[in-house]
Amino acid sequence: MQKVSVAVCLVAIVLGSFLAAGVNAEYKPGAEPEIITRVYKVGALPIYRPKKGVSFDMLMAFIQSSVSPNDWEAKGGHSTMAPYPQNLCLIVSTTGKNHDKIVDLVERFSEKD
Repeated sequence: MQKVSVAVCLVAIVLGSFLAAGVNAEYKPGAEPEIITRVYKVGALPIYRPKKGVSFDMLMAFIQSSVSPNDWEAKGGHSTMAPYPQNLCLIVSTTGKNHDKIVDLVERFSEKD
């Protein structure tokens, strides 16, 4: 089901819109957390440089080390992310709480006019 949500997000990116899709789940003690997939436009972040592009690896490593590091798939968690360079977007599947932290990071490091 998570793969379907990501596919829907990719369609939304192509259409130039923002989509927050999630996997429906009931909370049960000891159960896996509810995972929500969101798309973040990262072109305004300082990691973007004209003619050089975006360093998605740097951005992903920064997010994974700053936002609940043990929740990411590389550390055995359920959260994942993938770059979508065609639209300068990052597709992130994680909990709502982690998305709130990511939004804070993105807002803090976005370049202001």
